[in-house]
Amino acid sequence: MRIMSALAFFALSSGSVAASPVIFDFANLQHHSSGYSGFLPTDGIPCFGDSLCSSNAPSTYGGDLTFINGGLVVHALGSYDGGAFGSGAAVVQDSDNTYNGLLSGINAIGAGLGIYHREIGDNISSRETLWLHFDQEVSLSSIGLRSQAHNTTGWDSGATFQYSFDNALWTTGLLPLNVGQVGLVHTGTDFYFRFGGPAIHSDQFYLSSVTVSAVPEPETYAMLLAGLGLVGFSLRNQKNNKTIFPS
Repeated sequence: MRIMSALAFFALSSGSVAASPVIFDFANLQHHSSGYSGFLPTDGIPCFGDSLCSSNAPSTYGGDLTFINGGLVVHALGSYDGGAFGSGAAVVQDSDNTYNGLLSGINAIGAGLGIYHREIGDNISSRETLWLHFDQEVSLSSIGLRSQAHNTTGWDSGATFQYSFDNALWTTGLLPLNVGQVGLVHTGTDFYFRFGGPAIHSDQFYLSSVTVSAVPEPETYAMLLAGLGLVGFSLRNQKNNKTIFPS
């Protein structure tokens, strides 16, 4: 009974240590005459007739889009030509009323997050960078990408994109022709994505999704150790009681 009590106390006080994956499905946006449905930001501004933007694009460029899912909060900001994030470029969540809920495969339909600047459209294009900032540390496991055609087959073979975790060291990856998902593992709060070039059109892309898990706070680990210590104490106490008072 002492062991069960200790375990029950720990479970109630600390909660689950292993967090479940959370999918931020940015491609899930549909526009209707009555408004928008799907996975919506908390602060989107209607733009271009059927998209949501971080500012009144194309009149102004800046701001951020905020998304909440599974208790996690992420802010999406854009940058153009190396300028400051949140100024000079608007983040766009492009809608697609034929969105079918598929994260991957040649039949996946949907757009996602892009950047709008007056020179080019609403994909992540030449000289544009998207920054995702989470309010707490998360473990990234994969990202989803869509082409300009809102599918996963619109890129030329060998088309690339770039990603970074500090906006300083960049890695070039292949856009996932016919797949739409890229395994990308990192723990942190900041994730950056930008145009890979050199082809202006074939390398454009939307960030359609990210899959992350919450990283337990240090207090959770401390409570885990405390709980294990309590269990160990109960075991020792039980053993001592059996030695002093044999049945």
